[in-house]
Amino acid sequence: MTRTGSADLSGLTIDRDAPPPTSNRKPLAIALAAVVVVAAALAVTLGVVRGKPAEVRVARAEPVGGAPGSVSSEVLTASGYVVARQRASVSTEVAGRLETLSVSEGSRVAKGQVLGVLRNQDQAAAVAAASAALHAAVAAEAEANASAREISLRLARTKELLGRALVSQAEFDAVDAQDAVARARVTSASAEVESARSRLHAARLDYEKTFIRAPFAGAVLRKEAEVGEIVSPIPSSGGLTRGAIVTMANLATLEVEVDVNEGYVARVHEGMRADIALDAYPTDRYPGHARQIVPTADRQKATVQVKVAFDSLDARVLPEMGAKVSFLADPETPTQGGGASTATAVSVPASAVREREGRAVVYVVDGGRAMARGVAPRPLGPDRVMIGSGLAAGELVVIEGPQDLADKARVRVR
Repeated sequence: MTRTGSADLSGLTIDRDAPPPTSNRKPLAIALAAVVVVAAALAVTLGVVRGKPAEVRVARAEPVGGAPGSVSSEVLTASGYVVARQRASVSTEVAGRLETLSVSEGSRVAKGQVLGVLRNQDQAAAVAAASAALHAAVAAEAEANASAREISLRLARTKELLGRALVSQAEFDAVDAQDAVARARVTSASAEVESARSRLHAARLDYEKTFIRAPFAGAVLRKEAEVGEIVSPIPSSGGLTRGAIVTMANLATLEVEVDVNEGYVARVHEGMRADIALDAYPTDRYPGHARQIVPTADRQKATVQVKVAFDSLDARVLPEMGAKVSFLADPETPTQGGGASTATAVSVPASAVREREGRAVVYVVDGGRAMARGVAPRPLGPDRVMIGSGLAAGELVVIEGPQDLADKARVRVR
């Protein structure tokens, strides 16, 4: 055993003449630089992404009362149709044959965009003739001015010679009369120029009337005429002429018109909160409010029309869609002592609740940002949950948006 240990220790020798071991640090430096570049690129990318608002869809938190499942926020329900507040049948100012139609159903147009053109060769020729007449009138005016200046100079010389008794009074009077005639011709030529300019303006207006333009920005709903048909501001009773070429609407002004029984109209007031459900998408809710109560009733139906505006719109909402409107009770007012309103449970779509770091949260849209709030949801129907605290009735919650939506992230309601 002793010899074995001695042999082992004798092998542990230090070679002091050997060169020190070298460490290759170049690959390590390259790897660290690559990590820094990737991190910087990732930071820039995240900064760009965070700078762009995320598109979200929202729903309004509805108050509920009593036991779960007993929704008491609906004051009244009515049915109606989606209509555009700004809608027009676009016609022409003059009668003529439609030569060009540049839009079709669904076309999006800007204000002043040409929708169609009537046959306008006659109007174009009138513009050319009026332009030529104006040029001739301007030339005649220039000629009259030159002639008047020549006679004016002759009159000045004749007056000087008359003072020196080199011409007779009769010769001076003749030149003076010619000067008066020349000045009158200048006035007449100037008037003719103004008249020609007015005729050119009128011809251009007639030519412009053959172009049918969009009165506002919107979408074309229907084509009312085809190329080759005769259109007129006043359609004929026999159907030989059309009164319009397209029907268009401003889709940014869509709202719902509902008929409320006059026995219940007292429950509704302007500005009242409402939820809109389209027949085409019955599970989706659109927040809105009563914009106007029409101040007249329908005698035959015993109803009053109420116009409900959308608080947020998307491309799925189209004119003439059927809709059901639920008018919601106003939130409770603060107490006289200045305290907060009585806490009321609210219901929201189940899709509004998300799990973040092991807890349930909802994102409330406030000031263009999504604010995360911790909640304790309880089931309330097949697709809704009840939240007892942490959320107030009437607040807008995100029901559809990016999965990685962060607290206080900038959002845009879709």
